[in-house]
Amino acid sequence: MRRLWAGRGWWLLLPGVAWMMVRAVFFLIPPAHAMTAGHPGLPYYVWSFSHWSYSDVVALYGSRHLYQHGLPYFHNVIEYPVLLGLFMSAMAYFPGFGGYVTASVMALTGAFGVGLWVLWRARGPRTALWFTLSPMLATYGLLNWDLLGIATWGLGLWAFERGRDRQAGLWIGVGIATKFFPIVMVPYLGAALWMAEPAGRRHRLRVFLMGLLITAVGINLPFALLAFHGWSYFFTFNSGRGPDPGIYQWLIHLHLLTIAWVNLLSLLLTVAGGSVILAAVLKGRLPAVSAAAAALAWWMLCNKVYSPQYMLWVYYALLWTDQNPWQLVVMNVAGVLDYAMAMRWLALGTTGSGLLPGFEAVVPFPVITLRDIALAWSAVSPWRRDLSRASGRFFRFARGGP
Repeated sequence: MRRLWAGRGWWLLLPGVAWMMVRAVFFLIPPAHAMTAGHPGLPYYVWSFSHWSYSDVVALYGSRHLYQHGLPYFHNVIEYPVLLGLFMSAMAYFPGFGGYVTASVMALTGAFGVGLWVLWRARGPRTALWFTLSPMLATYGLLNWDLLGIATWGLGLWAFERGRDRQAGLWIGVGIATKFFPIVMVPYLGAALWMAEPAGRRHRLRVFLMGLLITAVGINLPFALLAFHGWSYFFTFNSGRGPDPGIYQWLIHLHLLTIAWVNLLSLLLTVAGGSVILAAVLKGRLPAVSAAAAALAWWMLCNKVYSPQYMLWVYYALLWTDQNPWQLVVMNVAGVLDYAMAMRWLALGTTGSGLLPGFEAVVPFPVITLRDIALAWSAVSPWRRDLSRASGRFFRFARGGP
């Protein structure tokens, strides 16, 4: 971070920090009537959805009783991986609700700075500018704790590209224990390291996996052994929850699928697409970093669980690849519209508005379609060189050429 400042790249921090500070100052803190006994209660949801202000960071302080300082996973069940549960609980030790929110905002802003810094170091100021100017930082930067995980994504890739294999494994393990999504990098970076050395050696792969095990297993194992119910709730919660708005929810409403079948279908589609991407890496047709971005987008597209802030993950991962400016614009538009739709939808639902049926008939389909197009585009765009070659061969064949 010192080099970012000394290298006069400090100004890159300003737009992103401004997005987040405006959000924190004008939208994050609920009024007194939305609070119950000093923490967010049921009235908070009605107020926050109606004022485009909802944040898990705020809501879970009350709904997960963080103010009671229960030991996470032992006394307080949390539906997030271990490091994030510990982080949430640690923030609650700052004085009162205001101290908790202030500390959380500062930590998430710092995580944004780390993610921006490694992107600047690895891809230069132009790419970093795409990140810091993204309006999704305003909508999603403080919605959840995703920036903590996104920072580990960047740190893992940066270490990998510099040949710091153990560091890459360590950071990815930290990411898995924080937000789980960095697990998608493991097979693709591992495959690249597998091919980097002749058979019988594989020293770099072993070092990478050792770093991964130190953090991913080392952090999770004590909780898995001593507080299995609380630790495993992350998996049981996500397995049992219904699908978010999209094709899976539509199929369930038509009674064509059950949640169990959706779980299986989502898993099969994710694994099938991920395997195709892995085969491309093993054949040397796709760089590992691009493969990880494509696989993340494919996972988000196929997964039954989708929260609007997931677009920020895919956007950041795609910034590490060759960017198409129009694609980045579409992702920002799709991400912001998805947030606006979710807030309005929830506001109409929680207030029992008569406008809800009309809204559901008109708004979700085009917004969700645009979101899915953006995700599908992100899943195939890293392949564009191969796709261009394939399309060239097709047209030559159609013209009767060799």
